[in-house]
Amino acid sequence: MNRVVSRCLLTAVVSAITLAAAGASGHDRWLERCEGGYILLNGHLGSDISSRETIDYQFSDIIDVLCFDSDGKAVEAEVVRGVPARITGSCAVVYALMSSGYWSETPFETKNLPKDEAWDPIRTWLSYESVKRIDGWGEGLSSPFVDGLEIIPLRDPLVLKKGKKVRLLVTLDGKPAAGVPVAYFDSTRGVTDRQGRINIRLGEGGMQLIKASLSVPGDSIKADEVVHNAALVFEIEVE
Repeated sequence: MNRVVSRCLLTAVVSAITLAAAGASGHDRWLERCEGGYILLNGHLGSDISSRETIDYQFSDIIDVLCFDSDGKAVEAEVVRGVPARITGSCAVVYALMSSGYWSETPFETKNLPKDEAWDPIRTWLSYESVKRIDGWGEGLSSPFVDGLEIIPLRDPLVLKKGKKVRLLVTLDGKPAAGVPVAYFDSTRGVTDRQGRINIRLGEGGMQLIKASLSVPGDSIKADEVVHNAALVFEIEVE
């Protein structure tokens, strides 16, 4: 299978995106493979590469970056400070967790503030966005290995072809999450069953983008909700 590897400065070709509003802008977050590792990008991602654009973000939005081998064991990786941030390492899976912080919707505007600092908030939330990209496969990757919301293929997705289905498990803090809406690119395909599972048909060759979003109650002091957005990215053969 041919894989696209850029020089780390080109428009994204492999990506991840959020389902629900991750902040006032609702920007997408994604990982692009490049020589020696990956870059973490922010902006707008569409299935048509010509419609994609990148927008700067705050390096402080990055909470954690993890690299795993095909057995699901942690591998050393380095995050090079900057925007976009660069991740170096030989990863079968690379995972990034970001947060744009607390948000409050008021009668006049949406502000990057917690509930207890906003004037007359209508809706308040804390946003988390995770991005997971798979470039290698082993049985150790069919189980959850991070906290938060995670999308997990139960079998090797890299060998699939256009038109085939990928079987997925969606978890929250390592436990199956039922009733979670799951989208393929920008089209919601259904919700997870009681075991947190769902089948998604792959409609395109090349880059695959699967998204999930889940809101849970917040502490009611800083935020009424905690919004988790997760994305899964991998590539299949282009016919």
